[in-house]
Amino acid sequence: MTNTSASVEGKFPGWHAPVTGHVRGAEIRVTGLTHRYRHAKENALQDINLRIASGEAAAIIGRSGCGKSTLLHIIAGLVKPSVGEVTINGLVIRHPSPRWVMMFQQPSLFPWASVADNVALGLRFNGRQSEAKSRVAELLDLVELGSYASRNVQDLSGGQQQRVALARSLALSPEALLLDEPFSALDTFTRSTMQRDVRRIARELGITLVLVTHDINEAALMSDRAFIMAAHPGRIRNEVTVRSADTLTGAPGFEQAQRALIEAYEGAAGRSISSPSTDWTI
Repeated sequence: MTNTSASVEGKFPGWHAPVTGHVRGAEIRVTGLTHRYRHAKENALQDINLRIASGEAAAIIGRSGCGKSTLLHIIAGLVKPSVGEVTINGLVIRHPSPRWVMMFQQPSLFPWASVADNVALGLRFNGRQSEAKSRVAELLDLVELGSYASRNVQDLSGGQQQRVALARSLALSPEALLLDEPFSALDTFTRSTMQRDVRRIARELGITLVLVTHDINEAALMSDRAFIMAAHPGRIRNEVTVRSADTLTGAPGFEQAQRALIEAYEGAAGRSISSPSTDWTI
């Protein structure tokens, strides 16, 4: 049986992949969190409490306007909550950090720069320029863009640009990767490939994954556990244990997780939804 940690560290020596029985990902706790935007008439979030274990993949699901992106931004330290706190490995979060990074819907790359230069940005801004050459090569191999280092990012497809954004996010060896629907603008095939690859990379490197989505299939494919949100105000309505990753769409494990998520989503939304499409496979 292959030792995943050993194979990853051997191929990417800058990484410190988890050894058997241990993960290096962040433990995230949200305690008594309520948030209201200035001049708003009601809370965007109300009494949120949750825990995401080290190395776990968690999805936050809900209708548009339920506050799921606000919650993710608070976890990332981009927004200060009105009440309550977020801790990552016991540290109260008050600002962003390279230890927990976000991927957004748009890759936000520098269009005039090469793939390698975009990936190296975080290293340069954090005074680690000397690591850039070897580190970038490792990262591009990890996201399967090893031969694209010198290409201009404007020449890449949408999916390839998101892979560049992923490599940039991983450059500083984060303990948590926070995903704010980063695949929503991609075509179906590219989206499914990115879902598979991001989940694989997070598992190999032991990174905690937090995914915001309204896509039932995406949550079933990528998460170990899902938090279902209701709106007005945004709150956790239900929690669903999904499964381990790497189950194909159409397989019993996927379909079981899908049904459980649909039921929980319908309960939180207060209405029925049509079955999500299953016309794509990983």
